[in-house]
Formats: sequence, structure tokens, C-alpha cells
Amino acid sequence: MTRLIPDPLYDPNNLSPISSRTKLSPGITMAKFLGAYGDKNSFRYITNELGRVQIARNLTLHARAMSLINGNTDRFNDVRLIVSEGLYNREIPDFTSPEMQLKATGRLVYYQVIGTNGLIDLERTYDVAKYWFDHIDYDVLYLDYDQYNPDKSLTAQIGLEMPSVPANYEIKYNPGAGFGEKASIVTFFNGQLSASGSLVEITNNNLTDDITVSEPIIQQ
Repeated sequence: MTRLIPDPLYDPNNLSPISSRTKLSPGITMAKFLGAYGDKNSFRYITNELGRVQIARNLTLHARAMSLINGNTDRFNDVRLIVSEGLYNREIPDFTSPEMQLKATGRLVYYQVIGTNGLIDLERTYDVAKYWFDHIDYDVLYLDYDQYNPDKSLTAQIGLEMPSVPANYEIKYNPGAGFGEKASIVTFFNGQLSASGSLVEITNNNLTDDITVSEPIIQQ
């Protein structure tokens, strides 16, 4: 059990009614997590205020994780972290999909690491995943690579699955509680598990038709 001491200025318990303008940390509001980048959702479909407060509390952990990167000018001044898959916009979550349930409650968020050229920076994506691995608590960290673009270019994103945050902020982390995986760190390539229990850096240099991943660099 971990006791988190929230900043009163950013404690959703004190900020009702919760809206897209609710601040979760300096410079980060609820709006940051509403949907995918470039395709933001409205927060009005969640009409239950207790549900909104719960989602906001869950997202405070993500806001803190984001601040560790975007506010870290010493290590990550050359990139910015954006939300690529945020709050799942469903009034009733799809209970056949554990992943969608986690997204609908603000527990699972995916991020992209954008370089100065406006494109996903593969090398720095791995660096961010490694930094989070070393510096924050979570249930599961997902390093997710794919070649789904029409030109088959390699892209990457990082998923953070966090526990549900109770009103008293006594948080029980459950490493390995991921949807379908029992490890607290996993690497995926094109939707398929590449490594369980380790972060694997995949680059254009080590990506071939026969070899899709390098040797694991970080292990539990």
C-alpha cells in the first residue's frame, strides 16, 4: 500500500464539479486526456459526478508521470510527450474488452514522444519508457511498436496502466495486472507480444523481415 499525498490545488476531491478544465497538475488539465491526439472527446457523456471524480483521481497519476517528462528540461528538452490514446469515450464501457475498461476509467493511457521535427522519436520513446521504469510506480508499462502506417514506417508509443485511486489516496499497486499479461513491463510489436518482463528497443536498424526485436535491454 502506498499513501499518496495530493497537492490540495490539484486534488479532484476538492475540485467538484469536474470538467475538462479541471487542473490535475501544473499545466495539465482533464482536457489533455480526453480522447486521442487530434480527436478529442467531450467529457459531458459522464454525467455521474462521483464517476468523474474517480476518473480524475486516476488521471492524477498520469499527470504526474507526464510532468516528469515534459517538465524535465535536463533530460528531455528535445522532445514533448503527448497523449495518443486517452479516455475512452463510451457512456457504458465495453465490458468484453479489459483494455477498453481501463481506458474508460482513466487507468490506461498511451503516449507518444515527439521530437523537434514533429515526428515520433523512436530512440527517445525508449528513453522515456526506461525513465518511467526507473522513477515511477505503475501496474504495467507497455512499450508498443508497430508498422501499421501505409508506408510501413516504424512507430512507437508507451502505455501506462495505473491502479484505481481511492478517495483516501491509499493506493495499492498491482504489478502485472495488465490485460492479458502478468508482467509489469511488456514489449509489443504489431499487436503481438515480443517480450514479457522486459523492455526491448526496436529500431529501424534492427528491424528486418526475419528479426523483429533486439535482445532485451531492461528486465524485471
